[in-house]
Amino acid sequence: MNDPGNKDNLEMTDLSIIIVNYNGSGFIEGCLSSIKKYFGQGMPLILYEAIVVDNSSTDTSGTYVKEFCSKNTGFRLIENTENIGFGRASNRGASEASGRFLLFLNPDCKIIEGNFGKVVSYYLSNDDAGALGVKIIGTDGRLQHSCRSFPSISRQFYESFFLHKIFAGSRVFGSYFMTWWDHKNCAQVDWLSGSFLMIKRKYFEEAGGFDSDYFMYSEDADLCLKLYRKGLRNYYYPFYTIQHEDAAVASVDMALRESQLWRARRLYFLKNYSKLHAILVSLLYFIGLVNRIAVFFLISVFNRDIKKQKRVPRYIRAVRLYFGGRSYK
Repeated sequence: MNDPGNKDNLEMTDLSIIIVNYNGSGFIEGCLSSIKKYFGQGMPLILYEAIVVDNSSTDTSGTYVKEFCSKNTGFRLIENTENIGFGRASNRGASEASGRFLLFLNPDCKIIEGNFGKVVSYYLSNDDAGALGVKIIGTDGRLQHSCRSFPSISRQFYESFFLHKIFAGSRVFGSYFMTWWDHKNCAQVDWLSGSFLMIKRKYFEEAGGFDSDYFMYSEDADLCLKLYRKGLRNYYYPFYTIQHEDAAVASVDMALRESQLWRARRLYFLKNYSKLHAILVSLLYFIGLVNRIAVFFLISVFNRDIKKQKRVPRYIRAVRLYFGGRSYK
């Protein structure tokens, strides 16, 4: 398919890149350097600013960002006194942004090409565009499934019983991550990962921003659902690629990440559907973790792979953390 974003008649516009950092040392450095290197290149030109919201990092990343911003025009730092989560921190960055467009970018992402103007051009070519995402690859070059279908009880069932893995090519069982689709064409999709999410500031504000009740995870799906219910549509654009080290920062404590995903998924259904939906999806998530504990325990008996052996205690700890109520704070 030809790239529909390659237009030469787009006027210069402006963009605010918002990055929430929390203990992102080893990743935020590459993210900021890549923005400096690639943004503003190509035609049409993009005027941009980059706003880093630091959630009271305890590693060296906060100091690095402060020094980087002091030396580079167009980069600003907002420092929070505590870790207020992704949604609230993103909202704070958006409230101080001046761009017509907002781009929410994870600190473990890298820009790897210029000519961002074609992304904006494609967005503007769709009158009903709400949020937009691009092609995301890992450091190994593999595609990351960053555009997805809205969560549902049936899709949680597929995930909990490994059906989304066993039948990844099925339009039904692979529907959540859209693994049945080759991701080579532009498409209208349900929602897009917050690792890279672009939206008009006007629409972001009209939707109320990210729901601050989510500490981390599912706030991107929640926002895209709000946009959809307002009559806007969300789009995937594969002719611009970024690199993302998936869960790189969160991987410091994978059990905590798993429990937070579980809690956020339950909250999503509670807010957007009903208490019964929330109870059912939470039960299915629990069953999914029990299934993983059983499967990886059996694998560990016959396979001495240390990484696989670590999964069992990780999933057990995730269950304990969920019922213990601990968050990322």
